[in-house]
Amino acid sequence: MSDPLAQFRRKPVAVADATATGEGYAAFGAKDRVERLRIRRAMGPTRSPVYNCLLDVAYDGDYGTNFVLTYTFMIVLVRGKNLQAIIAAIEAGTAHFIQEFDADQWAKPDSTAPFIESIEVVGQEKGSASLAMETSPRRDKHH
Repeated sequence: MSDPLAQFRRKPVAVADATATGEGYAAFGAKDRVERLRIRRAMGPTRSPVYNCLLDVAYDGDYGTNFVLTYTFMIVLVRGKNLQAIIAAIEAGTAHFIQEFDADQWAKPDSTAPFIESIEVVGQEKGSASLAMETSPRRDKHH
């Protein structure tokens, strides 16, 4: 049976989660229905804020080298290359994760692919779980 509402659903603008299948680095993934954005940093804890707390997305226009996510409780600074598709997915509410590149885990992607060099989280609450993760040794491959 076909879905009568399929034509009205938001379409993901990007790739599937290649890291889950072991295919290599993917800067982001998109899905149709997303409530949270998983923010995966190479050395920090993964954060998963709800989209309802996202107040603003600021970026450098068509350059695609950086963007800032302003939440009610933290600010996320992202730097990289070819970030336009990631920004579009976040604005559409379809991005389910963004991921900082880690040279210890993946080969560097093609120069035209979205690439996140760094993710910095500012103004987060320092709960005991967060502190424990930040001071722990490098996490394994599947974070």
